[in-house]
Amino acid sequence: MLDRLMRGMVAITVVLASASLAFAQNGKQGPQKAQAPIASNKPASNKPFDVHDLSGFWDITNIGRPPGALNETSNNRPPMTPWGLEKFHKAKTGYDGKALGNGVYPDEKDWNDPVLLCDPTGFPRIMWHPILPGMRFAQTPDEVIQFFEDGRTWRDIWTDGRKLPGDDAEARWYGYAVGHWEGDTFVVNSNNFDEATWLDQYGSPHSDKMTVEERYRRVDHDHLEMTLNITDPMAYVGTWKGDKKIFQLVEKPARSEYNDLPEGICAYSEVKLHGKAWQQIHP
Repeated sequence: MLDRLMRGMVAITVVLASASLAFAQNGKQGPQKAQAPIASNKPASNKPFDVHDLSGFWDITNIGRPPGALNETSNNRPPMTPWGLEKFHKAKTGYDGKALGNGVYPDEKDWNDPVLLCDPTGFPRIMWHPILPGMRFAQTPDEVIQFFEDGRTWRDIWTDGRKLPGDDAEARWYGYAVGHWEGDTFVVNSNNFDEATWLDQYGSPHSDKMTVEERYRRVDHDHLEMTLNITDPMAYVGTWKGDKKIFQLVEKPARSEYNDLPEGICAYSEVKLHGKAWQQIHP
């Protein structure tokens, strides 16, 4: 049970999905040959691939990330507005984010990270909370489904031509997302996020006015590039521009003996039972 709790709090991988389908809105794209090799733990494959097919299980690599980069969209967080600073200074965590941190609180009883109450991790934090993520994409004619182990969570990224909802829509932990293709790049835009979540384990805040843009590009059969940019004029002066992340295609999830993803659900009853579980997994 404790092991399951630990996985629920820190793991960010993705649930196995069904076989992929090409996006109907983009038509069929013929097989592509591998582009120039990129730095990775695994060399570029010469296998043909469809640039519009993101399906599969993708695990992030450390190659290609700037030296000293945190598990974060980037180390270059823009200055905060007075509203953002007021909210940020209320965050108490045991993580030292250096320039991104608000100080380290060594006593666990002082921490107020929402995930300690089993609140949903939220997006985009689920992409790096706090272990480097894996993810699974499954495609249908009308949407891309992005699966995560953390909280047994998925995102619906709609590709059926709908628009993002307006400000009157109810805020969600993972927002609302739509996607479209710009050449060989899949662009995802999302909005209406519940401001109760943190953007990272360091307590970076956001408001319900935040919008997120992700850009995914399959550079060869085995590698996927992603950049993620955060814009929130209520919390930050300028866009938080992300570093390029490189994901590597893997045959199966590496974190389960059953060849699938564990049920990474945070249950408050288990948190109460085990007490110091968070401290035990704190790096």
